[in-house]
Amino acid sequence: VTGESLHVTNPFSALRYPAFARFALGSTFCGVAQFLAGLATPFLINQLTDSNSWVGAASFAALLPAVIGTPFAGALADQMDRRLLLLGGIGLQSLVMVAIVVLYTSDRLTPWFILGLNFVGGSASSFLWAPTQSLAAVLVPRESLAAAVRMVSITFTVARSVGPVVAALTLAFGGPGLAFSMALGIYLVGFSVLTTVRTEWSPTGGGGSLRSQLGDGIAYVRARPEMRLAFRLAFTVASLGAVFAFSLTAGVADDLYGLGGGGLGVLATSAGVGSLLASAYISGPGSRVARSIMEHRNILLYGFGLVVVASTSWMAVGIVGYLCMGAAHMLHGTTLSTALQIRVDDAYRGRVMSVFLVAVLSGIPLGGLAFGILSDLVGLRWVALGAGCLLVIHALAFHHQGLLAMLDNEVGVAGGGSDGGPVAETPDSGDDQPTDDRS
Repeated sequence: VTGESLHVTNPFSALRYPAFARFALGSTFCGVAQFLAGLATPFLINQLTDSNSWVGAASFAALLPAVIGTPFAGALADQMDRRLLLLGGIGLQSLVMVAIVVLYTSDRLTPWFILGLNFVGGSASSFLWAPTQSLAAVLVPRESLAAAVRMVSITFTVARSVGPVVAALTLAFGGPGLAFSMALGIYLVGFSVLTTVRTEWSPTGGGGSLRSQLGDGIAYVRARPEMRLAFRLAFTVASLGAVFAFSLTAGVADDLYGLGGGGLGVLATSAGVGSLLASAYISGPGSRVARSIMEHRNILLYGFGLVVVASTSWMAVGIVGYLCMGAAHMLHGTTLSTALQIRVDDAYRGRVMSVFLVAVLSGIPLGGLAFGILSDLVGLRWVALGAGCLLVIHALAFHHQGLLAMLDNEVGVAGGGSDGGPVAETPDSGDDQPTDDRS
């Protein structure tokens, strides 16, 4: 079966379910706090060290524990209350932010302290991302799942847009201390909203140790080529494109355009605006475009935007590049997330989405560390230009090989059975129908 057989494509239709609406609101607040802190941290590191290697190392320190811990959090998400996992992750991130505010206020926040706190914050994130990706499926009925997945992407987009604006204002007028304090306050608001979310969903992932559960999840993914393709695409775009849209933006603003915190805020906000425009597109005419075609366009647009950014010293032109990158990032994430969510059995949802997140999360720190070191040797402009060209080449290669067509495969609408396990299938098989475990 191909196309959008899950009829509800308007993402805002998922908001008619109160629990999901509160989840979306709380997630938006927490996302704003994440992006605010996520921009203030590299800005401060760059201010303290004037080194892209340090900026890349800070990103690596934050995302390494997330890469390691997310698969285990995904296994937990299939065995326990996903809401509790989410609240635990946000609570720990809030405590990290408290430590950052205290250390900065006392003038003891050194680069090494930042790396250590980023490591703890990344550990917290490992218990945040997997339940965020999988919780929507138990808050709406099966026929609204595609809409809910897109709405989750929109909440990310809103946070991606608002967070940088708040970061730009606070960094320009109050400095990192005000930015970190604002992030802490917004985290607490989001946490309070999420405590009101309730679900009667019961885990269906079966018993066994976390290690065996994780092994079953990996076997489930390995038996499904369209899922392996999604993970490959996620890693490629994260390591070559998202690393410049996120962790190395401070270096781009400083090295390519000669601007500091103001330039960082402008570029990050531009990417957020691009994401908002993409949200409007995916909610309307974009919902009728096949995922294979959409993903081909997404990677091309990402590569084009990065080439534009690297080819100029004019901020005005760089803004256009970041608009393209922001739009491509939103469309890319929504396309792959939807392709996975409508294919996976709910008993494996947490583990599958955690592996997907590992593909994204591993790409960003590896790319950030490698490109940060390389840019200190040959210049960030040439590194960014090369990465943009590689993205374009990858888009053309994936399209020429016809691999992207697998993203259009999907299962029938609820009502059928499920294979319920990691049984190998052909690329076009649609027999692994998800079960509707929503309470």
